[in-house]
Amino acid sequence: MTQKTENEYNTNAELFGFKIPENIRIVDGTQVCAFYPPRKRNTNKGDYGSTNIIAGSDKYIGAAVLAVEAALKSGCGYVKLTSSEKVKLALATKYPQTIFLDVYDLNSQSIAIGMGCGVSRNLYEQISFLAENYCGTLIIDADGLNCISKYGLAVIKSSRPKIILTPHLKEFSRLTGKSVETIAKQPIEAAQEFATRYGVTLLLKGAASVITDGMETCVNISGTTALAKGGSGDMLAGYMAGSAARGLSPFNAAVCSAYTMGVAAEISSRQKTDYCVTARDVIDNLHLAVKCLTGQN
Repeated sequence: MTQKTENEYNTNAELFGFKIPENIRIVDGTQVCAFYPPRKRNTNKGDYGSTNIIAGSDKYIGAAVLAVEAALKSGCGYVKLTSSEKVKLALATKYPQTIFLDVYDLNSQSIAIGMGCGVSRNLYEQISFLAENYCGTLIIDADGLNCISKYGLAVIKSSRPKIILTPHLKEFSRLTGKSVETIAKQPIEAAQEFATRYGVTLLLKGAASVITDGMETCVNISGTTALAKGGSGDMLAGYMAGSAARGLSPFNAAVCSAYTMGVAAEISSRQKTDYCVTARDVIDNLHLAVKCLTGQN
């Protein structure tokens, strides 16, 4: 895949709904390649970390499926799923390499929570517990974001884990109280302000996704409209959790996952068109995206 230059990206910045300032770095494949170092021969699964996915419900089994499958392809050593019995039974035969848990594992290097869980006080209490007792990287997505919007953002401020939030514009509107239109006009500034205020890494998803921890900021524009479909966020959260588990910092895990997922979507779109690509197609092409990024084509 030919990488576009930064000037080419900026020339077409209007395609993404806002102007990307010249001082904001645009993610490119050279940078992301560094997040896939050669794996040493004399290693084992324990060397690549473990992630715990807390996802799915009897109503939204698919969210857990996509998150787990993406995590399994991220390069981490162990993928664990905490969910309802119905969800675990649905996944057990298809993903036998997954470890199925009744409760969360605080020893995992990363935890992702919220995908398909449903908004409830119980989920909020789980997030609160993790914010107080967990010491790894905590990724809050989907219904997890809606829970903290509904029940209170104080839970994420001064928390023990390193937190990554992954909202799209509507979810970020709920988190901030600002309108979608206001955020869309200045997404970089809005994301930076929020990340700084709450001490989190924020991935504000869109055609051009803003990634910031308040100190460092970049914009990812890989991908296509094939990602504008249900399930994209679930697999992104899963892949991000696996990337953090194998040792990437929260900021780098967000950058790596967003860009890699975008490249996988671009490959899928060339194969099937943006209309026909599904989230499963994108997951099925993750290996091609990583091969592309690491020069193994």
